[in-house]
Amino acid sequence: MHLTFKVSSTADMLPPDRELAQAAGRGVSNAVKRHLVERDRRSVPAPGMPRTGYYGDAANSVTTEMNGSVSIVTIHKEGVALHYYGGVVYPTSGHKALAIPQVPAAAGRRPAEIDPSRQQFALVWPKGSTAGTLRDKETNDVWYLLVAKAAIPADQTVLPTESAMTDAANAAIGRALEHMT
Repeated sequence: MHLTFKVSSTADMLPPDRELAQAAGRGVSNAVKRHLVERDRRSVPAPGMPRTGYYGDAANSVTTEMNGSVSIVTIHKEGVALHYYGGVVYPTSGHKALAIPQVPAAAGRRPAEIDPSRQQFALVWPKGSTAGTLRDKETNDVWYLLVAKAAIPADQTVLPTESAMTDAANAAIGRALEHMT
């Protein structure tokens, strides 16, 4: 699911105008990109875990397209809508649990990608429990936390505030009007 929103030139009580809507869309798109890049810069991974660059990737996925006299700004990075609106994540078909990395060596990798030939993991899932672990057989270190589902709380700070996006659209419309005269 992508996060998509529409931007039109009617913010200043102007008649619908494709060129102004395009300018407003670019202004909002640039504000969203700057916000995501800054969020990525400020993000702090869990202790010992590598930086993911998630929000930087999200900034690079922002596109703007026109539909009549409306600009449509879309963030194509998977998961941004989930972070913004919140929701529940379930395992994909054929899997019984989500594997959440707990050590840097596991970050960004599925358990089967580690080295399946070594069969280095022991599954520990206490009877009646809603969570389990995959532990290294030699060291007993927890590499993955296993859960049946994960609730992600809504976080509207993923995007700039509505007023910041309106200000960006209005500034872009103002610049476009200056160039038209």
